[in-house]
Amino acid sequence: MNRPAPLLSIAGHDPTAGAGLTTDLAVWQAMGLHGTSVCTAWTVQDGQGVRDVQPASPQFLREALRAAGGGAPPGAVKLGMLGSEAVAAEVAEFCEACSAPVVWDTVLAAAAGGRSLAALSPHTLQRLARASSVITPNRVEAAQLLGVAAWQASGAPPAEWLRAMREQWLRHGRTRAVVLKGGHAQGAHSVDWLVTRDALHALAVPRLPDGDGGRVHGTGCVYAAALAGMLAQGAGLEQAAVEAQWRTHAAIAQAWRGAGGRAMAHAAAGLDSGSLPAWCEAAPAPADAQPFPALPRAPGLYPVLPDADWVLRLLELGVDTLQLRLKQVAGAELRAQLRVAVDAARARGAQLFINDHWREALDAGAFGVHLGQDDLPGADLTALRGAGTRLGVSTHDLHELARAHALRPSYIALGPVWPTTLKVMSHGPLGLARLRDWTARCKPRYSVVAIGGISLQRIAPVMDCAVDGVAMVGALVGATDLPQALRQAQDSVDGALRWRRGLLAPSA
Repeated sequence: MNRPAPLLSIAGHDPTAGAGLTTDLAVWQAMGLHGTSVCTAWTVQDGQGVRDVQPASPQFLREALRAAGGGAPPGAVKLGMLGSEAVAAEVAEFCEACSAPVVWDTVLAAAAGGRSLAALSPHTLQRLARASSVITPNRVEAAQLLGVAAWQASGAPPAEWLRAMREQWLRHGRTRAVVLKGGHAQGAHSVDWLVTRDALHALAVPRLPDGDGGRVHGTGCVYAAALAGMLAQGAGLEQAAVEAQWRTHAAIAQAWRGAGGRAMAHAAAGLDSGSLPAWCEAAPAPADAQPFPALPRAPGLYPVLPDADWVLRLLELGVDTLQLRLKQVAGAELRAQLRVAVDAARARGAQLFINDHWREALDAGAFGVHLGQDDLPGADLTALRGAGTRLGVSTHDLHELARAHALRPSYIALGPVWPTTLKVMSHGPLGLARLRDWTARCKPRYSVVAIGGISLQRIAPVMDCAVDGVAMVGALVGATDLPQALRQAQDSVDGALRWRRGLLAPSA
Protein backbone atom coordinates (compact mmCIF):
# COMPACT_ATOMS: atom_id res chain seq x y z
CA MET A 1 0.00 0.00 0.00
CA ASN A 2 1.27 3.46 -0.93
CA ARG A 3 1.90 6.22 1.56
CA PRO A 4 -1.39 8.15 1.71
CA ALA A 5 -2.10 11.86 1.78
CA PRO A 6 -3.05 13.22 5.23
CA LEU A 7 -6.44 12.11 6.49
CA LEU A 8 -9.14 14.54 7.55
CA SER A 9 -11.36 14.26 10.63
CA ILE A 10 -14.53 16.35 10.51
CA ALA A 11 -15.91 15.94 14.01
CA GLY A 12 -16.65 17.54 17.34
CA HIS A 13 -14.24 18.40 20.13
CA ASP A 14 -14.46 16.38 23.35
CA PRO A 15 -12.69 18.16 26.24
CA THR A 16 -12.18 14.81 28.00
CA ALA A 17 -10.15 13.57 24.98
CA GLY A 18 -12.17 10.36 24.93
CA ALA A 19 -13.87 10.78 21.57
CA GLY A 20 -14.22 13.09 18.59
CA LEU A 21 -11.42 14.52 16.52
CA THR A 22 -8.74 14.04 19.20
CA THR A 23 -9.45 10.31 19.22
CA ASP A 24 -9.42 10.17 15.41
CA LEU A 25 -6.00 11.80 15.33
CA ALA A 26 -4.70 9.46 18.04
CA VAL A 27 -5.86 6.39 16.10
CA TRP A 28 -4.15 7.59 12.94
CA GLN A 29 -0.96 8.35 14.81
CA ALA A 30 -1.00 4.81 16.23
CA MET A 31 -1.37 3.51 12.66
CA GLY A 32 1.62 5.57 11.51
CA LEU A 33 -0.60 7.97 9.53
CA HIS A 34 -0.81 11.76 9.49
CA GLY A 35 -4.15 13.33 10.27
CA THR A 36 -5.69 16.79 10.06
CA SER A 37 -8.95 17.99 11.57
CA VAL A 38 -11.79 20.46 11.30
CA CYS A 39 -13.97 21.04 14.35
CA THR A 40 -17.74 21.00 13.79
CA ALA A 41 -18.73 21.77 17.39
CA TRP A 42 -17.37 22.27 20.86
CA THR A 43 -18.96 20.25 23.66
CA VAL A 44 -19.23 20.50 27.41
CA GLN A 45 -19.16 16.95 28.76
CA ASP A 46 -17.89 14.84 31.63
CA GLY A 47 -18.34 11.35 33.02
CA GLN A 48 -22.11 11.80 33.17
CA GLY A 49 -22.54 12.79 29.54
CA VAL A 50 -22.85 15.79 27.21
CA ARG A 51 -23.99 18.98 28.92
CA ASP A 52 -23.91 21.45 26.06
CA VAL A 53 -23.00 21.70 22.37
CA GLN A 54 -21.83 24.84 20.56
CA PRO A 55 -21.77 24.23 16.78
CA ALA A 56 -19.32 26.02 14.53
CA SER A 57 -20.76 28.67 12.24
CA PRO A 58 -21.31 27.48 8.67
CA GLN A 59 -19.01 30.17 7.27
CA PHE A 60 -16.26 29.33 9.76
CA LEU A 61 -16.59 25.64 8.91
CA ARG A 62 -16.52 26.34 5.17
CA GLU A 63 -13.26 28.27 5.49
CA ALA A 64 -11.74 25.64 7.77
CA LEU A 65 -12.54 22.87 5.30
CA ARG A 66 -11.02 24.89 2.47
CA ALA A 67 -7.86 25.49 4.50
CA ALA A 68 -7.46 21.99 5.94
CA GLY A 69 -6.13 20.34 2.82
CA GLY A 70 -4.31 23.33 1.38
CA GLY A 71 -6.02 22.65 -1.93
CA ALA A 72 -4.97 18.98 -2.06
CA PRO A 73 -7.56 16.21 -1.52
CA PRO A 74 -7.23 14.25 1.74
CA GLY A 75 -6.29 10.57 1.77
CA ALA A 76 -9.69 9.82 3.35
CA VAL A 77 -12.33 11.65 5.37
CA LYS A 78 -13.90 10.52 8.63
CA LEU A 79 -17.17 12.17 9.69
CA GLY A 80 -18.24 12.26 13.32
CA MET A 81 -20.58 14.53 15.26
CA LEU A 82 -21.83 17.34 13.01
CA GLY A 83 -23.43 19.63 15.57
CA SER A 84 -26.24 21.28 13.63
CA GLU A 85 -28.29 21.12 10.43
CA ALA A 86 -26.35 24.01 8.89
CA VAL A 87 -22.99 22.42 9.70
CA ALA A 88 -24.14 19.05 8.36
CA ALA A 89 -25.23 20.66 5.10
CA GLU A 90 -21.80 22.28 4.67
CA VAL A 91 -20.11 18.95 5.37
CA ALA A 92 -22.37 17.14 2.92
CA GLU A 93 -21.46 19.65 0.19
CA PHE A 94 -17.74 19.18 0.93
CA CYS A 95 -18.01 15.38 0.81
CA GLU A 96 -20.04 15.43 -2.41
CA ALA A 97 -17.14 17.22 -4.10
CA CYS A 98 -14.44 15.09 -2.45
CA SER A 99 -12.83 12.27 -4.44
CA ALA A 100 -11.35 10.54 -1.38
CA PRO A 101 -13.08 7.74 0.57
CA VAL A 102 -15.52 9.08 3.17
CA VAL A 103 -16.39 7.09 6.30
CA TRP A 104 -19.46 8.32 8.18
CA ASP A 105 -19.75 7.50 11.87
CA THR A 106 -23.44 8.25 12.33
CA VAL A 107 -23.25 9.97 15.73
CA LEU A 108 -26.79 10.86 16.76
CA ALA A 109 -26.35 10.93 20.54
CA ALA A 110 -23.59 10.55 23.09
CA ALA A 111 -23.06 6.93 24.18
CA ALA A 112 -22.58 8.04 27.78
CA GLY A 113 -25.94 9.80 27.83
CA GLY A 114 -26.93 13.42 27.96
CA ARG A 115 -28.47 15.52 25.23
CA SER A 116 -28.92 14.64 21.59
CA LEU A 117 -26.00 15.93 19.56
CA ALA A 118 -27.82 16.98 16.42
CA ALA A 119 -31.27 16.77 14.87
CA LEU A 120 -30.65 16.51 11.15
CA SER A 121 -33.28 16.64 8.44
CA PRO A 122 -34.02 13.56 6.34
CA HIS A 123 -32.75 15.41 3.26
CA THR A 124 -29.37 16.19 4.85
CA LEU A 125 -29.02 12.66 6.21
CA GLN A 126 -29.68 11.32 2.72
CA ARG A 127 -27.03 13.63 1.25
CA LEU A 128 -24.48 12.48 3.82
CA ALA A 129 -25.29 8.83 3.18
CA ARG A 130 -24.96 9.16 -0.59
CA ALA A 131 -21.66 11.05 -0.28
CA SER A 132 -20.15 8.40 2.02
CA SER A 133 -18.13 5.40 0.91
CA VAL A 134 -18.81 3.43 4.10
CA ILE A 135 -21.43 4.06 6.80
CA THR A 136 -20.73 2.66 10.29
CA PRO A 137 -23.85 2.84 12.52
CA ASN A 138 -24.49 0.85 15.63
CA ARG A 139 -27.85 -0.91 15.76
CA VAL A 140 -29.63 1.91 17.58
CA GLU A 141 -28.43 4.50 15.07
CA ALA A 142 -29.25 2.27 12.10
CA ALA A 143 -32.79 1.67 13.36
CA GLN A 144 -33.34 5.43 13.72
CA LEU A 145 -31.92 6.29 10.32
CA LEU A 146 -33.61 3.48 8.42
CA GLY A 147 -36.95 3.63 10.19
CA VAL A 148 -36.96 -0.08 11.07
CA ALA A 149 -37.84 -1.95 14.25
CA ALA A 150 -35.14 -2.45 16.90
CA TRP A 151 -32.98 -5.57 16.57
CA GLN A 152 -30.65 -6.73 19.34
CA ALA A 153 -30.73 -10.51 19.01
CA SER A 154 -27.79 -12.57 17.79
CA GLY A 155 -27.71 -13.89 14.25
CA ALA A 156 -27.80 -12.21 10.87
CA PRO A 157 -29.66 -8.90 10.37
CA PRO A 158 -33.37 -9.36 9.63
CA ALA A 159 -34.43 -9.25 6.00
CA GLU A 160 -36.16 -5.89 6.50
CA TRP A 161 -32.88 -4.37 7.74
CA LEU A 162 -30.92 -5.67 4.76
CA ARG A 163 -33.62 -4.54 2.36
CA ALA A 164 -33.72 -1.06 3.92
CA MET A 165 -29.93 -0.64 3.89
CA ARG A 166 -29.61 -1.71 0.28
CA GLU A 167 -32.55 0.36 -0.88
CA GLN A 168 -31.78 3.53 1.07
CA TRP A 169 -27.97 3.51 1.15
CA LEU A 170 -26.34 1.00 -1.17
CA ARG A 171 -28.28 1.52 -4.40
CA HIS A 172 -27.67 5.25 -4.55
CA GLY A 173 -24.67 7.54 -4.52
CA ARG A 174 -21.22 6.07 -3.99
CA THR A 175 -21.83 4.07 -0.82
CA ARG A 176 -19.94 0.78 -1.10
CA ALA A 177 -20.75 -0.78 2.26
CA VAL A 178 -22.48 -0.47 5.61
CA VAL A 179 -20.96 -1.91 8.75
CA LEU A 180 -23.54 -2.71 11.42
CA LYS A 181 -21.47 -2.69 14.60
CA GLY A 182 -22.25 -5.30 17.23
CA GLY A 183 -21.71 -3.48 20.49
CA HIS A 184 -25.42 -3.00 21.23
CA ALA A 185 -26.34 -6.65 20.64
CA GLN A 186 -26.36 -9.76 22.80
CA GLY A 187 -24.42 -13.02 22.93
CA ALA A 188 -20.93 -14.29 23.71
CA HIS A 189 -19.53 -12.63 20.59
CA SER A 190 -19.74 -9.05 19.42
CA VAL A 191 -20.49 -9.39 15.71
CA ASP A 192 -20.04 -6.68 13.12
CA TRP A 193 -21.94 -7.23 9.88
CA LEU A 194 -20.34 -5.98 6.66
CA VAL A 195 -23.18 -5.37 4.21
CA THR A 196 -22.53 -4.66 0.54
CA ARG A 197 -24.87 -4.54 -2.45
CA ASP A 198 -24.72 -8.30 -2.93
CA ALA A 199 -23.00 -9.85 0.09
CA LEU A 200 -23.16 -10.18 3.86
CA HIS A 201 -20.16 -11.05 6.05
CA ALA A 202 -19.72 -11.47 9.80
CA LEU A 203 -16.70 -10.46 11.87
CA ALA A 204 -16.77 -11.77 15.43
CA VAL A 205 -14.75 -11.02 18.56
CA PRO A 206 -15.40 -12.10 22.17
CA ARG A 207 -17.79 -9.70 23.84
CA LEU A 208 -16.21 -7.59 26.56
CA PRO A 209 -17.91 -5.91 29.54
CA ASP A 210 -18.67 -2.29 28.72
CA GLY A 211 -16.84 -0.21 31.27
CA ASP A 212 -18.23 -1.75 34.44
CA GLY A 213 -21.84 -1.15 33.47
CA GLY A 214 -21.40 1.97 31.32
CA ARG A 215 -20.43 1.96 27.67
CA VAL A 216 -16.81 2.67 26.82
CA HIS A 217 -16.59 6.20 25.43
CA GLY A 218 -15.18 6.74 21.94
CA THR A 219 -15.44 3.26 20.42
CA GLY A 220 -17.33 4.47 17.35
CA CYS A 221 -14.62 7.06 16.69
CA VAL A 222 -11.88 4.43 16.96
CA TYR A 223 -13.72 2.15 14.55
CA ALA A 224 -14.47 4.70 11.84
CA ALA A 225 -11.03 6.31 12.08
CA ALA A 226 -9.25 2.97 11.74
CA LEU A 227 -11.41 2.01 8.77
CA ALA A 228 -10.73 5.36 7.07
CA GLY A 229 -7.03 4.95 7.73
CA MET A 230 -6.99 1.62 5.93
CA LEU A 231 -8.98 2.90 2.96
CA ALA A 232 -6.56 5.82 2.66
CA GLN A 233 -3.74 3.30 2.22
CA GLY A 234 -5.55 1.51 -0.59
CA ALA A 235 -6.83 -1.44 1.44
CA GLY A 236 -10.00 -3.24 0.40
CA LEU A 237 -13.20 -3.18 2.43
CA GLU A 238 -12.49 -6.59 3.96
CA GLN A 239 -9.06 -5.66 5.27
CA ALA A 240 -10.32 -2.29 6.49
CA ALA A 241 -13.21 -3.88 8.42
CA VAL A 242 -10.86 -6.39 10.07
CA GLU A 243 -8.44 -3.66 11.14
CA ALA A 244 -11.24 -1.48 12.46
CA GLN A 245 -12.79 -4.22 14.60
CA TRP A 246 -9.37 -5.37 15.82
CA ARG A 247 -8.43 -1.88 17.01
CA THR A 248 -11.86 -1.24 18.54
CA HIS A 249 -11.89 -4.48 20.52
CA ALA A 250 -8.38 -3.77 21.80
CA ALA A 251 -9.42 -0.20 22.66
CA ILE A 252 -12.22 -1.58 24.85
CA ALA A 253 -10.05 -4.29 26.41
CA GLN A 254 -7.41 -1.69 27.34
CA ALA A 255 -9.80 1.16 28.17
CA TRP A 256 -8.54 3.82 30.54
CA ARG A 257 -10.34 5.85 33.20
CA GLY A 258 -11.05 9.52 32.66
CA ALA A 259 -12.81 12.16 34.72
CA GLY A 260 -15.47 10.77 37.02
CA GLY A 261 -14.31 7.21 36.35
CA ARG A 262 -15.57 7.28 32.77
CA ALA A 263 -14.25 4.38 30.67
CA MET A 264 -12.38 5.74 27.64
CA ALA A 265 -11.43 3.76 24.53
CA HIS A 266 -7.64 3.38 24.25
CA ALA A 267 -6.99 4.83 20.80
CA ALA A 268 -3.41 3.47 20.67
CA ALA A 269 -4.06 0.07 22.26
CA GLY A 270 -1.63 -2.74 21.52
CA LEU A 271 -2.95 -5.44 19.16
CA ASP A 272 -2.69 -9.16 19.87
CA SER A 273 -4.58 -12.39 19.21
CA GLY A 274 -7.07 -11.68 22.00
CA SER A 275 -8.69 -9.02 19.80
CA LEU A 276 -8.21 -10.75 16.43
CA PRO A 277 -11.56 -10.87 14.59
CA ALA A 278 -12.86 -14.11 13.11
CA TRP A 279 -14.07 -13.60 9.54
CA CYS A 280 -17.06 -15.70 8.55
CA GLU A 281 -18.88 -15.69 5.24
CA ALA A 282 -22.43 -15.64 6.57
CA ALA A 283 -22.49 -16.36 10.31
CA PRO A 284 -20.15 -15.83 13.25
CA ALA A 285 -17.92 -18.63 14.46
CA PRO A 286 -19.56 -20.50 17.34
CA ALA A 287 -18.32 -19.60 20.79
CA ASP A 288 -17.26 -23.21 21.38
CA ALA A 289 -15.37 -23.67 18.09
CA GLN A 290 -12.90 -26.49 18.61
CA PRO A 291 -9.33 -25.43 17.85
CA PHE A 292 -6.94 -27.65 15.96
CA PRO A 293 -4.27 -29.27 18.13
CA ALA A 294 -1.31 -27.07 19.02
CA LEU A 295 2.18 -27.91 17.83
CA PRO A 296 4.25 -29.86 20.39
CA ARG A 297 7.26 -27.65 19.58
CA ALA A 298 8.13 -24.59 17.55
CA PRO A 299 8.41 -25.26 13.82
CA GLY A 300 11.91 -23.78 13.67
CA LEU A 301 13.57 -24.56 10.36
CA TYR A 302 10.74 -25.70 8.07
CA PRO A 303 11.86 -26.97 4.63
CA VAL A 304 9.19 -27.27 1.93
CA LEU A 305 10.08 -30.30 -0.20
CA PRO A 306 9.05 -31.50 -3.67
CA ASP A 307 8.89 -35.29 -3.13
CA ALA A 308 9.20 -38.12 -0.63
CA ASP A 309 12.90 -38.70 -1.42
CA TRP A 310 13.67 -35.19 -0.25
CA VAL A 311 11.70 -35.82 2.94
CA LEU A 312 13.73 -38.97 3.65
CA ARG A 313 16.98 -37.15 2.92
CA LEU A 314 16.29 -34.28 5.32
CA LEU A 315 14.98 -36.59 8.01
CA GLU A 316 18.33 -38.38 7.85
CA LEU A 317 20.05 -35.02 8.28
CA GLY A 318 18.06 -34.34 11.47
CA VAL A 319 15.31 -31.95 10.33
CA ASP A 320 12.19 -32.47 12.46
CA THR A 321 9.61 -30.13 10.87
CA LEU A 322 8.95 -30.47 7.14
CA GLN A 323 6.32 -29.96 4.47
CA LEU A 324 5.73 -32.26 1.51
CA ARG A 325 4.43 -30.34 -1.51
CA LEU A 326 3.60 -32.78 -4.33
CA LYS A 327 2.57 -30.75 -7.37
CA GLN A 328 2.97 -32.90 -10.48
CA VAL A 329 1.99 -36.25 -8.96
CA ALA A 330 -1.45 -37.90 -8.74
CA GLY A 331 -3.23 -41.18 -8.16
CA ALA A 332 -1.32 -44.22 -6.91
CA GLU A 333 2.05 -42.45 -7.15
CA LEU A 334 0.80 -39.60 -4.96
CA ARG A 335 -0.55 -41.98 -2.32
CA ALA A 336 2.63 -44.09 -2.36
CA GLN A 337 4.97 -41.12 -1.89
CA LEU A 338 2.78 -39.68 0.80
CA ARG A 339 2.66 -42.98 2.70
CA VAL A 340 6.46 -43.38 2.58
CA ALA A 341 7.01 -39.83 3.86
CA VAL A 342 4.37 -40.07 6.60
CA ASP A 343 5.69 -43.40 7.90
CA ALA A 344 9.30 -42.19 7.93
CA ALA A 345 8.39 -38.96 9.73
CA ARG A 346 6.31 -40.81 12.30
CA ALA A 347 9.19 -43.19 13.02
CA ARG A 348 11.43 -40.22 13.82
CA GLY A 349 8.82 -38.19 15.72
CA ALA A 350 8.97 -35.44 13.10
CA GLN A 351 6.28 -32.86 12.34
CA LEU A 352 5.44 -33.55 8.69
CA PHE A 353 2.78 -31.42 6.99
CA ILE A 354 1.18 -32.39 3.69
CA ASN A 355 0.44 -29.50 1.35
CA ASP A 356 -3.08 -29.43 -0.16
CA HIS A 357 -3.76 -33.19 -0.38
CA TRP A 358 -5.85 -33.38 2.78
CA ARG A 359 -7.83 -36.51 1.86
CA GLU A 360 -4.73 -38.59 1.23
CA ALA A 361 -3.07 -37.10 4.31
CA LEU A 362 -6.07 -38.07 6.41
CA ASP A 363 -6.03 -41.62 5.05
CA ALA A 364 -2.32 -41.94 5.79
CA GLY A 365 -2.63 -40.56 9.32
CA ALA A 366 -0.35 -37.59 8.62
CA PHE A 367 0.78 -35.37 11.49
CA GLY A 368 -0.50 -32.24 9.75
CA VAL A 369 -1.92 -30.59 6.65
CA HIS A 370 -1.07 -27.18 5.21
CA LEU A 371 -3.79 -25.45 3.19
CA GLY A 372 -3.92 -22.28 1.15
CA GLN A 373 -6.89 -19.92 1.28
CA ASP A 374 -8.34 -21.33 -1.96
CA ASP A 375 -8.22 -24.88 -0.56
CA LEU A 376 -10.05 -24.16 2.69
CA PRO A 377 -13.66 -24.15 1.40
CA GLY A 378 -13.39 -27.67 -0.05
CA ALA A 379 -11.57 -29.28 2.87
CA ASP A 380 -13.37 -31.44 5.45
CA LEU A 381 -12.10 -29.55 8.46
CA THR A 382 -14.38 -31.46 10.82
CA ALA A 383 -12.80 -34.75 9.78
CA LEU A 384 -9.31 -33.31 10.14
CA ARG A 385 -10.09 -31.98 13.62
CA GLY A 386 -11.62 -35.32 14.62
CA ALA A 387 -8.47 -37.16 13.56
CA GLY A 388 -6.27 -34.85 15.63
CA THR A 389 -4.53 -33.56 12.49
CA ARG A 390 -2.60 -30.31 12.85
CA LEU A 391 -3.53 -27.53 10.45
CA GLY A 392 -1.38 -24.76 9.00
CA VAL A 393 -2.97 -21.98 6.92
CA SER A 394 -1.39 -19.56 4.45
CA THR A 395 -2.26 -15.87 4.87
CA HIS A 396 -1.26 -12.83 2.85
CA ASP A 397 -3.35 -9.97 4.25
CA LEU A 398 -5.53 -9.05 7.24
CA HIS A 399 -8.69 -10.43 5.66
CA GLU A 400 -7.06 -13.85 5.18
CA LEU A 401 -5.62 -13.69 8.69
CA ALA A 402 -9.14 -13.21 10.08
CA ARG A 403 -10.45 -16.07 7.89
CA ALA A 404 -7.73 -18.35 9.24
CA HIS A 405 -8.51 -17.33 12.82
CA ALA A 406 -12.13 -18.43 12.39
CA LEU A 407 -10.77 -21.99 11.93
CA ARG A 408 -8.43 -21.88 14.97
CA PRO A 409 -5.48 -23.56 13.14
CA SER A 410 -2.30 -24.97 14.69
CA TYR A 411 -0.14 -22.33 13.05
CA ILE A 412 -0.43 -19.39 10.68
CA ALA A 413 1.93 -18.80 7.77
CA LEU A 414 2.67 -15.18 6.81
CA GLY A 415 4.08 -14.32 3.42
CA PRO A 416 5.53 -13.82 1.01
CA VAL A 417 8.07 -11.84 3.01
CA TRP A 418 10.00 -11.08 -0.17
CA PRO A 419 9.12 -11.65 -3.84
CA THR A 420 9.26 -15.31 -4.80
CA THR A 421 9.50 -17.14 -8.11
CA LEU A 422 7.96 -20.30 -6.66
CA LYS A 423 4.53 -19.41 -8.05
CA VAL A 424 2.60 -16.44 -9.39
CA MET A 425 1.51 -14.30 -6.43
CA SER A 426 -1.48 -11.96 -6.42
CA HIS A 427 -0.21 -10.34 -3.20
CA GLY A 428 2.78 -8.07 -2.83
CA PRO A 429 5.56 -8.92 -0.38
CA LEU A 430 4.99 -8.18 3.31
CA GLY A 431 8.44 -6.89 4.11
CA LEU A 432 10.00 -7.11 7.55
CA ALA A 433 8.07 -4.27 9.21
CA ARG A 434 4.69 -5.79 8.43
CA LEU A 435 5.94 -9.29 9.26
CA ARG A 436 7.01 -8.05 12.70
CA ASP A 437 3.68 -6.28 13.26
CA TRP A 438 1.48 -9.18 12.15
CA THR A 439 3.54 -11.73 14.08
CA ALA A 440 3.00 -9.73 17.27
CA ARG A 441 -0.72 -9.54 16.51
CA CYS A 442 -0.95 -13.35 16.19
CA LYS A 443 0.56 -13.90 19.64
CA PRO A 444 0.11 -15.44 22.09
CA ARG A 445 -2.44 -17.74 20.48
CA TYR A 446 -0.64 -18.85 17.33
CA SER A 447 2.70 -20.16 16.20
CA VAL A 448 3.81 -18.12 13.19
CA VAL A 449 5.78 -19.34 10.19
CA ALA A 450 7.36 -16.89 7.71
CA ILE A 451 7.60 -17.91 4.08
CA GLY A 452 8.59 -16.44 0.73
CA GLY A 453 11.93 -15.38 -0.70
CA ILE A 454 13.90 -16.34 2.41
CA SER A 455 17.53 -17.06 1.61
CA LEU A 456 20.20 -18.23 4.05
CA GLN A 457 21.31 -14.63 4.54
CA ARG A 458 17.77 -13.47 5.29
CA ILE A 459 17.04 -15.94 8.09
CA ALA A 460 18.44 -13.73 10.86
CA PRO A 461 16.32 -10.62 10.12
CA VAL A 462 13.23 -12.83 9.73
CA MET A 463 13.82 -14.51 13.09
CA ASP A 464 14.28 -11.05 14.62
CA CYS A 465 10.58 -10.51 13.84
CA ALA A 466 9.78 -13.10 16.57
CA VAL A 467 8.41 -15.75 14.20
CA ASP A 468 8.42 -19.37 15.38
CA GLY A 469 9.50 -20.91 12.10
CA VAL A 470 11.07 -20.16 8.72
CA ALA A 471 9.76 -22.03 5.69
CA MET A 472 12.42 -22.46 3.02
CA VAL A 473 12.16 -23.88 -0.49
CA GLY A 474 14.83 -23.01 -3.03
CA ALA A 475 17.56 -22.08 -0.55
CA LEU A 476 17.82 -25.74 0.52
CA VAL A 477 16.50 -27.74 -2.43
CA GLY A 478 18.71 -25.74 -4.78
CA ALA A 479 21.83 -25.72 -2.58
CA THR A 480 25.04 -27.06 -4.13
CA ASP A 481 26.22 -28.25 -0.70
CA LEU A 482 23.06 -29.33 1.14
CA PRO A 483 24.64 -30.39 4.46
CA GLN A 484 26.50 -27.09 4.76
CA ALA A 485 23.46 -25.02 3.79
CA LEU A 486 21.34 -26.99 6.22
CA ARG A 487 23.79 -26.48 9.08
CA GLN A 488 23.94 -22.75 8.40
CA ALA A 489 20.14 -22.45 8.31
CA GLN A 490 19.63 -24.66 11.37
CA ASP A 491 22.21 -22.74 13.40
CA SER A 492 20.58 -19.40 12.53
CA VAL A 493 17.07 -20.54 13.43
CA ASP A 494 17.99 -22.55 16.53
CA GLY A 495 20.26 -19.80 17.84
CA ALA A 496 17.44 -17.25 17.61
CA LEU A 497 14.98 -19.60 19.33
CA ARG A 498 17.47 -20.40 22.13
CA TRP A 499 18.18 -16.71 22.66
CA ARG A 500 14.44 -15.98 22.78
CA ARG A 501 13.83 -18.78 25.29
CA GLY A 502 16.64 -17.41 27.43
CA LEU A 503 15.02 -13.99 27.51
CA LEU A 504 11.67 -15.47 28.49
CA ALA A 505 13.04 -17.88 31.11
CA PRO A 506 12.47 -16.82 34.75
CA SER A 507 15.60 -15.57 36.50
CA ALA A 508 17.11 -17.72 39.19
